Amino acid sequence: MSGTHAMQVSPTEQAVPSRPQSDRTRQIWIDFARGIGVTLVVYGHVLGGLIPPHLFPDGPLAQWMSYALYTFHMPLFFFLAGLNVQRSLTRGVRPFLVSKAWTIAYPYVLWSLIQGGVIMLIPHNANIPITTSDLAAIWYRPMAQFWFLYALMICHILAALVPNRTIMIVVAIVGLIAFMLLPIRPDLALTMHHLPFYVAGLYATRVVMTWQPRGRVGWTLLIVTAAAFATAVAVGGHLSGFDANGAASLPACILGITSTVLLCKLLNETRHRWLALVGVMSMTIYVLHIMAGSGTRIIMQTLHVPPMPWAYLLAGTAAGIALPMAAHVVLQRLNLLAPLGLAPMPRRKPAPTPFVSQAARLD
Repeated sequence: MSGTHAMQVSPTEQAVPSRPQSDRTRQIWIDFARGIGVTLVVYGHVLGGLIPPHLFPDGPLAQWMSYALYTFHMPLFFFLAGLNVQRSLTRGVRPFLVSKAWTIAYPYVLWSLIQGGVIMLIPHNANIPITTSDLAAIWYRPMAQFWFLYALMICHILAALVPNRTIMIVVAIVGLIAFMLLPIRPDLALTMHHLPFYVAGLYATRVVMTWQPRGRVGWTLLIVTAAAFATAVAVGGHLSGFDANGAASLPACILGITSTVLLCKLLNETRHRWLALVGVMSMTIYVLHIMAGSGTRIIMQTLHVPPMPWAYLLAGTAAGIALPMAAHVVLQRLNLLAPLGLAPMPRRKPAPTPFVSQAARLD
């Protein structure tokens, strides 16, 4: 969820026909993971948006669901982002940073302004109003879900400018410890919490990519890991006071990521192509899901739909995924994905060498 590579496969990468089977398999499981991750993001944000207007009870169920999701679903995206960085850096530091500026920094600014502008037009329906000063501050104070793109860009810059593995690991560990000690944690500080997972993906690429659990052993390992995750959530929730980013929540975070990777490597590629499609479109879903999900809630309230918690939650989640996917298809057909920062700019093909006949050469 790297840059667009973290959350979306480059169209040029999808078009390569000569990849070995292992590489294609590897890419598909990453798309599965992106699909699961962005679905959890939408679900969590829709749930959070239903509590302030009292459309979903703010009780233990909502608290435990939110805590379980937030322990690992964003660290998962940073981990996946790190997996592709080493390969991308082989093209050089400058091309790498230019690519990330287009696929991360540009959509961060563009979609922060678009979403902020829409919220300013409907202030009475927004749970968190936006002001012009908020829009002016996006350069140093990320807004809403866009903190992820801001933090990911910082991670990519560090990966490009700090090639020494030991230094990078030390920076990640020190940053995590500093984050845990902060009395107040602004969104920008979340970079320090998520950098270790990015670094884990950065340096564990070969192991993660080549490891392939199979058959009964793989599914047994998944069940054990998922059970350990559930236990870690139960223990961590009580010890941390439901602080999903606290030290007591780290075991649940690691086990949640591990369980997701295990599941995605075990899923049948043919039967779950739909999930891979969600993963391929996950960047579009990520930047549009707040407007789609909140818009669905507003429409349902306007139509006086009774406050049925699960109806609002499931409808908002479905709309938060389906509507951005529909928008992705339309924008793709109009060749607008790249101009809107939702896909890498197509690589320019070298100009064809003009044909010169042998006779002309002799002249």
